[in-house]
Amino acid sequence: MILNRPYVLKTIKKSTPEVTAFTFEAQDGTSIDFVPGMFAMLYYKNQETGESIGRAFSIANAPPSGSLEFLISLVHGKFTSKLDTAKIGDVYYISAPYGQFKFDLNPGTKFLFLAGGTGLAPFFSMLRLSKARSQQIDGVLIYSTKYSDDIIEHEELNQITSELGVKLAVTVTRPKENDTWKGNTGHVNAEMIKKYAPDVVDRISYICGPPAFVNALKQALLSLGVDQKHIKAEMWG
Repeated sequence: MILNRPYVLKTIKKSTPEVTAFTFEAQDGTSIDFVPGMFAMLYYKNQETGESIGRAFSIANAPPSGSLEFLISLVHGKFTSKLDTAKIGDVYYISAPYGQFKFDLNPGTKFLFLAGGTGLAPFFSMLRLSKARSQQIDGVLIYSTKYSDDIIEHEELNQITSELGVKLAVTVTRPKENDTWKGNTGHVNAEMIKKYAPDVVDRISYICGPPAFVNALKQALLSLGVDQKHIKAEMWG
């Protein structure tokens, strides 16, 4: 584990109108290992006042790595407002890895992945590691986003799920007027889960997203007869 070490901001990439991908590289060049699904504490330190503020973010890149990528919705909060004006070369501090939301991709196991908004980040870590290992996954990924232009890393998501054999279903909860989106609309519910994963009771389910999303889908899975011990969840908000 690394504890409060300096990391340099290396790349800033606008993934969607609302989400930006930030990549930080260890200043001392060290590499850390972690399990996809785990998170890091990212800190901003004001060098003049000594003030330190931080937030937890799921790691989106594959381990092991000397850099860490985060998919962040810039909502102009106390911490994200700092990132909104961040520049390449800025130094932040990171402690990692943390968390019990870990992907255990045992061969022969079937999975259901449920992601809401930037809750897609830990799934990207898992998918990217699986791609690096050329590991096929018997998985269904249902991803919920507000708008059709807010699908995070849309091209890579389509490509990587196709390569790994993961069935992808995206649903848009707030279709805009004159939207050309032809896919699913509305919130993920038991009916949608049953549509894309009719064998849901035979799958290990992973959920990540805002609290309301996670809580609703836990109940949906239980209503479909999924054993509670087969449900793993992480919520952000």
